[in-house]
Amino acid sequence: MTQNPAAQPDALDLVAFNRAMADHAEGLKTYAARMLGDSMAAEDVAQDAFLALYRHLSQVPSSAYRPWLYRVARNLCLDQLRRRKFKLRLFRDIEKDDDNPMTPADEFGDRPDQIAESRETQRAIEAAIEKLPTKFRDAFLLCEMQGLSYEDAASVLGCPVKTVSTRLFRARQRFRAAVADQIKV
Repeated sequence: MTQNPAAQPDALDLVAFNRAMADHAEGLKTYAARMLGDSMAAEDVAQDAFLALYRHLSQVPSSAYRPWLYRVARNLCLDQLRRRKFKLRLFRDIEKDDDNPMTPADEFGDRPDQIAESRETQRAIEAAIEKLPTKFRDAFLLCEMQGLSYEDAASVLGCPVKTVSTRLFRARQRFRAAVADQIKV
């Protein structure tokens, strides 16, 4: 039985794939969690994105792994949102802290009023991001929250770089206006 050598990834592909997993797993999970509002579903999306990458290792250059993974994750998230037909929530409410009661503010021994103020500010930020129109929110999450370049975000979103720049500019304006009362931006 002869195997097709193109079907089997070579050692360099596997090293690049493992490096991509190490470098991008957390970012993909965070991005998907913000898109879906569900950390468990986000882990599934990240795993599915890496599985898709593994299946297409020979077709995707290692320099394009990051935008390719985010594009696949975005599409998987949009598919889930369409199937579930629920209102998009980027973050869960504070109840998520029941699983992990030690928040960063708690670790530093802040006073309860400071912790409450921090949580209130965080809720305002989350609400401001959630209120952004989808096309602006996508650009905002990819560039501001995940640190993708405009070029990589354009690849993920399937639009020109100038469109990403414009959407990000407008998203920042709306975000600033929405949180201006809560925080100094």
